[in-house]
Amino acid sequence: MVLAAGYGTRLLPLTEQRPKPLVPVAGKPMIEYALDRLVAYGIEEVVVNVSHHRAQLMEYLSTFKCLSFKISEEAEALETGGGLKKALPLLGNEPVFTVNSDILWFDEGQSALERLEQCWDGAQMDFLLLAQPKSKAVGHDKGEDHLFIKRENTIGWNEQDAPYIIAGIGILNPPVLQNAPDGKFTVKILWHEAMKHRRLKCLPHCGRWVQTGTMADLRNAERILSDIISPPQTQSP
Repeated sequence: MVLAAGYGTRLLPLTEQRPKPLVPVAGKPMIEYALDRLVAYGIEEVVVNVSHHRAQLMEYLSTFKCLSFKISEEAEALETGGGLKKALPLLGNEPVFTVNSDILWFDEGQSALERLEQCWDGAQMDFLLLAQPKSKAVGHDKGEDHLFIKRENTIGWNEQDAPYIIAGIGILNPPVLQNAPDGKFTVKILWHEAMKHRRLKCLPHCGRWVQTGTMADLRNAERILSDIISPPQTQSP
């Protein structure tokens, strides 16, 4: 599932006339970076929740031929937890990847999606969340991430990389949503509950990561993309 129903208020005025996921980053809608990663990994079907300027986003998805989409429409954006709960009938009962539409990630070596899948253990987990070293997280300001990413629940914790932040990519066990409240709420409520039962785990990301939530973030993302696509040339002595 790709979470794409937010209003994008921090990107005004760009989001006055378009949904946040369609705001371009280096000439490409920001959501397309996540969709391309899913296609590359072999994902064939994606659930997307839509709300703000939903018609535009649904039209864009209809032209993206590499994936089959199921749309979860929200009359009012329901935040992360509410969006997941409303989409439950479309998700089924098997574990699913969840990806925020406003992040770009770049792997070093094995892909983040592959690493998450290899570490997933449904007998012991309801959530497996990718974690990014905060010192290397572009576009992350502040938040409650420290409440969820601890040495005891993180696979491959590295003290030198700590503290970590939630990277907006993970695996979810859909049945955990069945008893969740209806309406608008943050998924952090479910994370707290999972932690009580030791069913929330984290996995550090190996690579670069950027959030595209503000105008400054967009500029930083485009700079990083430019460096990756056309790395600086070193002069011969």
